[in-house]
Amino acid sequence: MYRVFLSYNTSPEEMVVVWRLQTLAAASGLHLDVPNHDQRLDSVTVREMIERSDCVLALLTKRATKQVQNEIQTALDLGKKVIPIVEPGYLTPPVKALLEKSGNKIFVLHPARPWEMEQQLSTFLRTEKFNKNASTAILALAGTVVGLLLLQELTKT
Repeated sequence: MYRVFLSYNTSPEEMVVVWRLQTLAAASGLHLDVPNHDQRLDSVTVREMIERSDCVLALLTKRATKQVQNEIQTALDLGKKVIPIVEPGYLTPPVKALLEKSGNKIFVLHPARPWEMEQQLSTFLRTEKFNKNASTAILALAGTVVGLLLLQELTKT
């Protein structure tokens, strides 16, 4: 089974989004490693989870913290593919430099045009020769991330 490590930062009340992603991933044939709060405090545990993964899906939102940056750095140090999905305006200079230095593609989620990010991700997955099942599952996961994040923003207004 293809394993994806999810690097995220969200408030406790928003964890339902992360749990939904985990359920969808399993239904799509992916194993999604989602460290809980206590696991994220233990850098050895996080490193082991990233080592077991095939790639890292990083959600860079207004809630992203130093922890997400550390997880991205660990993944890159281990030679893992990193798929960063970024809310406009929330890519910090250190993370941007880190991703650009590694030659990593950055996928920006524009709320008014979410399909653009999904199309770019689809092209990236084909170019990087991800296997078809993993590509389909990652795209489904990314699409769900987009939908859940946009829905969450709508419910706040």
